[in-house]
Amino acid sequence: MEEQQNIEEYYEIARRKAKTNIVWFAIFSIVMLFAGLTSAYIVSKGDNFWVSFTMPSMLWISTAFILLSSVTMVLAVRSAKKRNKKQTTLLLIITLVLGIAFGGSQYFAWKQLYQKGYSWADKIVNPNTGEFIVKGEYGVDYTIEFQGKTLIQEEDGFFFMGQQAIKIDKEEYTELQNTKPEMFVGKEFVRVQENKKTKGKTVLEAIVISKMPLPPSYEEKLKSVGNVSSSYFYTLTVLHLAHIFVALIYLFRMVFIASNKELDEDNQLKIKLGGYFWHFFAGLWVYLLLFLFLIH
Repeated sequence: MEEQQNIEEYYEIARRKAKTNIVWFAIFSIVMLFAGLTSAYIVSKGDNFWVSFTMPSMLWISTAFILLSSVTMVLAVRSAKKRNKKQTTLLLIITLVLGIAFGGSQYFAWKQLYQKGYSWADKIVNPNTGEFIVKGEYGVDYTIEFQGKTLIQEEDGFFFMGQQAIKIDKEEYTELQNTKPEMFVGKEFVRVQENKKTKGKTVLEAIVISKMPLPPSYEEKLKSVGNVSSSYFYTLTVLHLAHIFVALIYLFRMVFIASNKELDEDNQLKIKLGGYFWHFFAGLWVYLLLFLFLIH
């Protein structure tokens, strides 16, 4: 009889460990998913055209909701350990309401962005009119980057700060190589180089940072490319909210368990594992928020 009881306890412990491991595996999978997306985001940012825009202010309200819900979830898990059904149920309901409020604030953030001309899949410039689809003042509300460099908008087109090679003689080459000045011919000095041309001829050059016009071919390309940055914003935030939605369904289930069943060890574990997921999604949102504000 005692041996049978020991076997049952062993399998019960093993079952709980298996549930916990499944949760950690799921969390690891989601981490890899968002790590891949944010890595692709960084790569895309340095490729051709990228619109940098002001993030919706509603995102800060979203953050407040998700962080508060994480606190109430901690308190709910603690109450479940004490088998306080009433308090656990109340705290889980508050967590649920805050989670729904997070989803609502995300919707209003998307609405703020959409009203400024940023949709999930759209172009930067209207091909028919040649005007920007995005709204606001260039340089204040948004800027466009070309291969990682911010474009400067002037009346006669777009310019960017790029490296320019200036032909120099041997005396200038030696002087620049030794002194390494901050400025040369009124422009920021970078380095000197020996440019080997065809037929064995070598040209001495000074590389400086200069304002250069965007080539006409890229001016035309700008009119046809999509607004990749807004597409990434929607993809990251919608995908995160989709996971939150799944977690909300599980929260509904935990509210039912807390209010209608005994808070035995098995049900305590269910609430605890739900808490792991909820805290993870809160942390994931903070990571995405900082990523979007700092990297974007």
